[in-house]
Amino acid sequence: MEWQMSYDEAENIIFIETSGVLDIDSATIMRNEGSVLIKKHHCMRCLLDHSNLSGDALATLDIYNLPKRYAELGIPHQFRMALVVPDWFATNLKFYETVCRNNGYQASVFFDRPSALAWLKT
Repeated sequence: MEWQMSYDEAENIIFIETSGVLDIDSATIMRNEGSVLIKKHHCMRCLLDHSNLSGDALATLDIYNLPKRYAELGIPHQFRMALVVPDWFATNLKFYETVCRNNGYQASVFFDRPSALAWLKT
């Protein structure tokens, strides 16, 4: 998987756009990069746009363990992440949303960028 990550100072939001096939190794590297930006800018909002993914290779257990990785990286529970996903990826990411919420993290899945951004700004 490839991604582009940026921090918008005016909005105080981290923006990430991905493409290719999502796998756990790439997700780990991306998460580590993101945690650096979170801490550097004291940013508590992220828009993760997966709408250009062509596939995913995540196991259910990979998804289930993601919030534990956030805690290990010191990502605060106040952090909010909006995920923009293609329709075919909705089931896995809705599971991710539930697992995050059960672990005290705020993640919401959207199918378009304007809705995701609006949620982040509330």
